[in-house]
Amino acid sequence: MNDLFATLYEGFNPLNLFYIENFSSDMYDSGSYVTMGWALLIVTVVTVVLYYFLLSNYGKFYKRIWWFVYILIIGLINFIIAYNVSMNAMDDLFITSEDGNPYGFSEYFQLGMVNVLYGVILSFILSIIVKFKSIQATRTPF
Repeated sequence: MNDLFATLYEGFNPLNLFYIENFSSDMYDSGSYVTMGWALLIVTVVTVVLYYFLLSNYGKFYKRIWWFVYILIIGLINFIIAYNVSMNAMDDLFITSEDGNPYGFSEYFQLGMVNVLYGVILSFILSIIVKFKSIQATRTPF
């Protein structure tokens, strides 16, 4: 599982679109890609299903603007998860090091934004699949 999620989070070998020197290797070694990947899948699927089967059936939440807001919320949740999981993993990995954690905000931010990207893409794909089962949001987002 670690290899599958590492391929996604590092940007598809040999392209390595999202690979961060040393940081990605340490994330792989800590096994944190699996935690982030499963959290991404669970949070995104649950929130999209909640939107289409619960929230969109009340008031005017089935409109496109609310769908965009909901997608942004999903992205924010996925960013927070990736940021916290990666920061905790690196702190645990370098707890015995005299220098401490060598990584700064930019590495965690980059990984968080990759998680946002995958969360938005997955939300869009799930929306296309699930929207036909909704009562009012069958035309949301288009």
